[in-house]
Amino acid sequence: MTEEKKTEGMLSPYRVLDLTDEKGLLCGKLLGDLGADVIKVERPGGDSARKIGPFYHDEADPEKSLFWFAFNTSKRGITLDIKTAAGQATFKQLVETADFVIESFPPGYMNRLGLGYSALEKVNPGIIMVSVTPFGQTGPYKDYKAPDIVAWAMGGYMYAYGTTGRSPVRMSHYSQAYLNAASRAMLGAMLALYHREMTGEGQQVDVSIQESVAKSSSHHEVYWDMRKVNKQWTKGLLGGDIRLKLMWACKDGYVLWTFFGGTGGMRRSRPLVELLDSEGMADDFLREFDWEVFNTAEATEETVKRLEEPTSKFFMAHTKAELLEMAVKRRLQLYPVATTKDILESVQLAAREFWVEIAHPELGTTITYPGAFVKTAEAPPRISRRAPLIGEHNQEILQKELALPKQELLALRQAKDYPARLNRRSQRENLPKKLFEGVKVVGFTWVVVGPAIIKALADYGAEVIKIEGRSHPDQLRVSGGPVKDGIPGVDRNGWVAWFNSGQLSVALNLATPKGVELAKRFVARADIVVENMAGGVMKRMGLGYEELKKVKPDIIMLSACMQGQTGPHFNLPGLGSHLAALAGFCQITGWPEQDPTEVGAYTDYIVPSFAASCLAAALLYRRHTGRGQYIDMSQYEAGAHFMAPLILDYVVNQRIANRMGNRHIYAAPHGAYRCRGEDRWCVVAVFTDDEWGSFARVIGNPAWTNDSRVGTLLSRKKNEDELDRLVEEWTINHSPEEVMNLMQVAGVAAGVVETCEDLMEHDPQLRQRRFFLELDHPEGFKHHVPRHAFVLSKLPGEVRRAPLLGEHNEYALKELLGMSDDEIAELVIEGVVE
Repeated sequence: MTEEKKTEGMLSPYRVLDLTDEKGLLCGKLLGDLGADVIKVERPGGDSARKIGPFYHDEADPEKSLFWFAFNTSKRGITLDIKTAAGQATFKQLVETADFVIESFPPGYMNRLGLGYSALEKVNPGIIMVSVTPFGQTGPYKDYKAPDIVAWAMGGYMYAYGTTGRSPVRMSHYSQAYLNAASRAMLGAMLALYHREMTGEGQQVDVSIQESVAKSSSHHEVYWDMRKVNKQWTKGLLGGDIRLKLMWACKDGYVLWTFFGGTGGMRRSRPLVELLDSEGMADDFLREFDWEVFNTAEATEETVKRLEEPTSKFFMAHTKAELLEMAVKRRLQLYPVATTKDILESVQLAAREFWVEIAHPELGTTITYPGAFVKTAEAPPRISRRAPLIGEHNQEILQKELALPKQELLALRQAKDYPARLNRRSQRENLPKKLFEGVKVVGFTWVVVGPAIIKALADYGAEVIKIEGRSHPDQLRVSGGPVKDGIPGVDRNGWVAWFNSGQLSVALNLATPKGVELAKRFVARADIVVENMAGGVMKRMGLGYEELKKVKPDIIMLSACMQGQTGPHFNLPGLGSHLAALAGFCQITGWPEQDPTEVGAYTDYIVPSFAASCLAAALLYRRHTGRGQYIDMSQYEAGAHFMAPLILDYVVNQRIANRMGNRHIYAAPHGAYRCRGEDRWCVVAVFTDDEWGSFARVIGNPAWTNDSRVGTLLSRKKNEDELDRLVEEWTINHSPEEVMNLMQVAGVAAGVVETCEDLMEHDPQLRQRRFFLELDHPEGFKHHVPRHAFVLSKLPGEVRRAPLLGEHNEYALKELLGMSDDEIAELVIEGVVE
């Protein structure tokens, strides 16, 4: 694809000024892909993110950073020194015609320049300022340093996932914590934009990177909330002392697979046994095993051994590609632990035409990039241009556009079908009190991704009806996961309470024609339908987009299945943990000399922000054009965007990314160090010579800190194993909180490796910012739910409890659909309403 003029996107009328460094670049890139005019504002000489590798042909040049390439497509670029009076004046001129300012400076920095939200609001009352910082704009830690390893530790992810017998570990290479925050910044920005369309008011979006990571580790936080257990992935899959194996070596790498028991055990586990038997590898024990009575939480060591030994031999006899094809044919939840090479060679991504060729005339070549993060029927997202060179559009923007009268400049950006923005308060009478008040959503959702998508709308006032059933309940209701006080029940599962807050539950039997017709009646009064069933399931039930469009022509429908609605693998079942393997995250997590590390359902926390942002954009697009649409979101493709620089590294340099433990190319020491107490850790990261001097002073300047072997970053990197040992000799005598506070006061990045107990009970930052909100459950207990990882200055959300199964049957059928008591009773008797 050559660089060309932008076509209309859902955000074509809007302008974004992107001041972020690596902490927020993805936010601007995604808004640009949706059609916004994104102007990347860099300091003279270029942004610091240009120094982040990998680099084109390994040439460490600020114009050749593949990290920069990955997260700055669909942007124009200018240089501007906002520390000077002239630069500030020019920036304010740009703000006059902008809709968003995205920034990631330390709290208070923009205020000191006279460019904080209160100042910019006077320039443009409708401006939306999105601020991405390590801990948010307020709280006792707001000025603490937090490179990725600190954010990963203090957000709870490092403790939850790691390798037995080693220190907690982060995902290798660049910052996944920053990407999580940037994607949530996009969602906050879209919510603020929707509010601005209704009221004319701008506002500030305060995004916390720590809170973003904490949202991504919440599978484990629920265990503490419900059971007071600090859950770790390495200590039993579903409970108990025996660890069922998930990561299996095969002929050319690894695959992710686990045995299932209980009601789904026969359906999920038996087909693999049949595969083993077809190759003569299943013994009588496997062939006759009763999967329905198998309890993974109570399995004995002998049972696990007899299951795993023949399975290991089978996997070692095949390649990842062979095993994946077997899985597709038999619909097995078996996925390869993909490398970046595997991702580039995916037949599924190729079939969906995911990859795009972007011209780089300055390099005399084109480069293959991950394409749009979602497929839409209307105004599809697309990469409109490569990342800008330093100051590439200075003349175009600073000399030509800013010389135009303001109204003429606005006219240049205004799409002809879009009405002028609402600006006068007198026009805002009788507007809804909540952001999405009046917006109606129907969710055919289950497990995590679907409920989390519609939760974002429910928390801001939308009426969200979750259609589920007793005959086929949401898997989380019967998963055997974290239930309150260990007492099972479809309404007592903490994951259900966590991910379904604010929703109404209607229990229908969709296996019956009348159940499907009732579902369509709810759709007929809705604005949005969201589903995350396996590919093709909704269509087979008679609830596909073409059918639903007949009952509501302008409906917006989003499908967020594992790998999209098309392609040879579209209906392969699985969970977020499988996609985390398929999208490459397991391959880059752990220690290079050990097996890859399971990272849990990581993609389950990437997708909802992408999807909910797209829904907000689609609502605005429909408001402006009257057109609804179908949105096909592949969780796999969304996740691939968090791997983009490493994918480009393989495309350009043919280098396959691998695990690096806690190592960092630009820092030493950089790791998690054992502290005083049982299983207590603190991370420390030293990047500069000044930080090294401060670190040495904090630990008392022992003689070894003056040794030539640790005097420079290069020498410390060469002696990193010994350095880690020496650092831990000091940290082991202090609590992790002491280590963190001493280092941070001295200007050295450090952070407690927080357990779920730390996050929910002891962290003063999260407590002051009221991240975890207490709710009453109708079964007589209290529990907690996290708010979003951002705070909107003029738009508080409202977190309400999750519903009991079928709790709102009568209300929804009688009050919303106008059915009589007799009609409802008849449907209950027929088994349609459950």
